[in-house]
Amino acid sequence: MASTLSTKEAEPPTGGVLGAFAHPDDETITAGGLLASAARVGLPTTVVVGTRGERGQVIPLDLVHLDGDPAGLAHQRARELARACSALGVRSHYFLDEVPGLAARRPARFTDSGMVWVRPGVAGPVPEAGPDALSAVPVEVPARLLAARLRVERPQVVITEDPRGGYGHPDHVHMHQIAMRAVELANEAGEVDDADDPLAGLEPWRVPVVVWVVAREDRYRESLRWLADKLTHAPQFGTRGDVLATLPPTTELPTFVFPPEKVDVVVDFAAVLPAVVSALRAHRSQLQDVQHEEVARRDQPARGWFAVANGLLLPLLGSTGLYLVPGFDRVGDLYVAPVHHSVTEKIPVLERYSLAGTFGLARLDVRDRLGDTRGTDRLAAFLGVKIVP
Repeated sequence: MASTLSTKEAEPPTGGVLGAFAHPDDETITAGGLLASAARVGLPTTVVVGTRGERGQVIPLDLVHLDGDPAGLAHQRARELARACSALGVRSHYFLDEVPGLAARRPARFTDSGMVWVRPGVAGPVPEAGPDALSAVPVEVPARLLAARLRVERPQVVITEDPRGGYGHPDHVHMHQIAMRAVELANEAGEVDDADDPLAGLEPWRVPVVVWVVAREDRYRESLRWLADKLTHAPQFGTRGDVLATLPPTTELPTFVFPPEKVDVVVDFAAVLPAVVSALRAHRSQLQDVQHEEVARRDQPARGWFAVANGLLLPLLGSTGLYLVPGFDRVGDLYVAPVHHSVTEKIPVLERYSLAGTFGLARLDVRDRLGDTRGTDRLAAFLGVKIVP
């Protein structure tokens, strides 16, 4: 399936959600629940991916021939991305290097920078990433490409990772920097002289809200305790028969785990977990043992598990934390256009709007679903999620 990059400008303020991620599968692992929830309530959703993940470690035996074949693995992972986005309901997805412009200042394709494991759950850079690697390209270049798309698509919420890239992968760190610079560039006024600059001729756009997807430490440790207990009773095995293990609940955690006081809100997206599970399973070259199960306690954050290529088993969460970036936290500006329902449509009028005697109306006008919500309540309503007390 080809990427869905469009050149058609969207009319403000109808923009939805745009997520910027480093590799195929990051959109699902990091923000699958948010994207699926936003899509479920009808928001336009876009995923922008920095690289095709050519240096990823292949898991299934039937794809082992792709080890050492960057072009082949890139093709496989692009197909997996398309299937995952379809499962999540994402309307548009594309790779950042598909945005035209700045040809003389960048490689034709941004490639995976690669990584090494520093300790369980935390990665670092490889000695030689190569000149085409995303992390080797100065931030300003890909940021201008992304900023151009922000001006065209005019999203109201941009989603990305924390400054240290979730777990330290150099592409994740770089993509965070790209996203944050892009939202600044998208709002800069002034003429652009370079005809090959993708920002030329586009009206500036100030993104109202930028969020980093994080996990609240107390909830994540609770999930790890639950998963560790599960493993004592039911060991899990990978695609190749290897024993899967999780992080100890008391260990030093990856950088996407924030202390409670640094998390602005925790939101629940358990209603869309089946879509998230389908999207995770679509990334079969990189993920394994994706399991979703009912839990006895509804306050338990974990709803299952999945494993990455090195055999590390991680909790599948039914919620996520959000950090609102200062200066890009104007949640009061979020807007959803009124919805108009014809009376001939099969909608539960009495239950949803407490109205009676609707027969004879030409149309039924429904106010925007955000109502008079404020603060993080408004952000949650916009994204189609519920706040966790």
